[in-house]
Amino acid sequence: MAGAILNLDLRGLQSFDQAVNRIEQLLRYPEPLLTDIGEALLLSVDERFERREDPDGMPWEPVSDKYAGRKSAGKATKRSGAVTDPGNILELTRDLRRLTRYQVDGETLLIGSDRVYAATHQFGDPKRGIPARPVYGLSDDDREEIGQLVIEHLDDAVRNFP
Repeated sequence: MAGAILNLDLRGLQSFDQAVNRIEQLLRYPEPLLTDIGEALLLSVDERFERREDPDGMPWEPVSDKYAGRKSAGKATKRSGAVTDPGNILELTRDLRRLTRYQVDGETLLIGSDRVYAATHQFGDPKRGIPARPVYGLSDDDREEIGQLVIEHLDDAVRNFP
């Protein structure tokens, strides 16, 4: 059979080798990527507070009537400047929202709050009648954003190839 063949061996091409090395560097040291993901997730958490919904888009359960009364009367906390609108769920002192942080440690990204009650609200406390009102987790939009960030970082790594 007649034809033509092009045999292209990318190994040894300086630009290809450099691109592979940059990709390996990204995979070996993902801190810049994880930092960008952490920043994106902070924005996502803040949007959940605005919409009062969990990562799956489900509305948080309203506060109990008893707690709503205490909150409206300003008796839910002794701290000044507390939010008294019972509709502002998880925002009595705004600490949970304000003190959500992320931390990158090698190949690990952590996001959450050091407030003890963060776990109570994330998972609920049936003994005290507190339903779960998850703040942390990945929504479909978060997953899409993370995918885009991975693509951007990979694109940066290979931008000068060939």
